[in-house]
Amino acid sequence: MHAISPAARKHGVGFALLGLFIFAISMFLWLIDAPLPTPAWALLWIISAALIFLGWAKVFEPEISLNITPGQIEYLHHRGTWQLDWDNVVRVDCPRTHKGLDAIELPYVGFCLRDIEPILKSISPRLSTHLISEQRHLLTTALRHERPDIQDYSPYFDIPDAFIAPSGTRYTGVQALFAIRCRQLRELLGYELYVPESALDRPLDEFIQWLRQLQASRNEHL
Repeated sequence: MHAISPAARKHGVGFALLGLFIFAISMFLWLIDAPLPTPAWALLWIISAALIFLGWAKVFEPEISLNITPGQIEYLHHRGTWQLDWDNVVRVDCPRTHKGLDAIELPYVGFCLRDIEPILKSISPRLSTHLISEQRHLLTTALRHERPDIQDYSPYFDIPDAFIAPSGTRYTGVQALFAIRCRQLRELLGYELYVPESALDRPLDEFIQWLRQLQASRNEHL
């Protein structure tokens, strides 16, 4: 089994300490009555608070973001998990949008699936809700570049609350919203599931190459 520790988490303590350092400096300047203008004080407080918040947010992320075995990939988030069988993976790559003749790589690992239904059964409702919200900007970026002729995006954001899987099973609520969002992203970018670059332990292109090698050689370990 390969346990992936996100590189972004390692910087959490550094961000928090930097925020505390800036806060301490600003307090010292305030105590000695340094002649700083009001906007400068406000900027110091905001920067220190933002760094401390960002640092602690990273520190409290799970130590392991992905567990990868010859049988499956498990994504771990503090809001829940999903499990993906390798047999359900058609391809894995970095999703791209197009601006004119240029291809723009997006900071995610994308998984193209044979069937979304096993994910709907394994993903936690809290994580589904979080991903629907978190990936709004991904959907907006894809629409802007891949559907520049569309003026009204409301059909992509006014999501129906029911989804009929190929098996005939009817899903409602958060499961349906997540399934439809995955279908929209598959239509625009070619992938249903996305793991952000911040969850990886190495550069994006290296990680994707490594995943492909695992996919190609996993039968030797089953």
